[in-house]
Amino acid sequence: MSKETSSAGVELVELSAPTLLDAETWVPAPTHVTLTPEQLVSIYSDTQWEEFVLEWATTLTSYKKVMRNGGANDHGVDVAGFLTDGGFAAEWDCYQCKHYAAELLPGDAYPEILKIVLGTMAGYYTWPHEYRFVAPRGYGTTLAGVLNSPAKLRSAMKSALTKDRSVLARKLGEHSLEEVLAFLDEADFAGFGSIELHELVTDHQQTRWHSARFGVPLPARSGPDVPAVRPGEDEQRYVAKLLAAYAERHGVSLTPAAAADHEQLGSHYLRQRVAFYSAESLRVFARDSVPVGTFEALQDEIFDGVIDVHDSHPGDGLDRLLQVTQSAHQLAMTANGLLPVVTTRDRTGVCHQLANDDRLSWCRADPQ
Repeated sequence: MSKETSSAGVELVELSAPTLLDAETWVPAPTHVTLTPEQLVSIYSDTQWEEFVLEWATTLTSYKKVMRNGGANDHGVDVAGFLTDGGFAAEWDCYQCKHYAAELLPGDAYPEILKIVLGTMAGYYTWPHEYRFVAPRGYGTTLAGVLNSPAKLRSAMKSALTKDRSVLARKLGEHSLEEVLAFLDEADFAGFGSIELHELVTDHQQTRWHSARFGVPLPARSGPDVPAVRPGEDEQRYVAKLLAAYAERHGVSLTPAAAADHEQLGSHYLRQRVAFYSAESLRVFARDSVPVGTFEALQDEIFDGVIDVHDSHPGDGLDRLLQVTQSAHQLAMTANGLLPVVTTRDRTGVCHQLANDDRLSWCRADPQ
């Protein structure tokens, strides 16, 4: 995860692939695993819980950026969602992650709310637009009632600060009790509340991390687009290599349109373009459904599986293309999370993606 420091000096960690998920090694769990996401979440570490909440926050489309705090001195901010590019100086939401063995109680929540009060008073950030506790074990009846009533929450915070031998009042630092009480009188607590675990799990299903995190099947994959009549800008390199292979075998120089209409080569040419489009649709599917790097790991595995055939084959360009794609079809891959949805056509298409990136070529001399 990349680190970043706000203008207020708070170190935050920007969203990236969760540390417990590695695209090189992740494979979906066997279908016989019956633990539900809620059950798995119950045994998370504090760090895993914060990562899960961070991933969930990406489903809230109102945010320009979501970030996770990276230091012990976090001023009460575990996960932040920024509604504008203004960061902490503008509207932002705070998610306080509490992974306890039991339901959250007032004694757990009030010190965290006080941190936000003191952080705002010290100028680390503006008062949050919304503040939500996220706790997998839920919330005690008393706390739930207070969090859903701004007036009750204000009163409860003031009471906790002013009662005899208040533990909370000892945490005020450089601020006086009178200053904090005056701030509480003016603060808007309408945005405070909690989020239930079932809401988090349901929304998390929309993220690219859900299948990997919980070992559930990948979502359904939609079909690829139909290739346009004229190859697009992103197809130029692999199409040029394909046409060069035809020229080397048949001694004819073809345009894409002529190749599509060619009596002998037309069907092969169109199959290669369909395969490329299929692999491109898999790339898009991977972007939305699996951890970062999973698709690239699949490309690398196919490359590693065909490169020896590619480099040692003595035939012409078209024969090399046929042998390489056949080798790709026969690869016994087991270590990539996309495999349940990868088709034979995708494997051919990945070979053309690799040609497009100049990692594979069919003729000894590449077309210019």
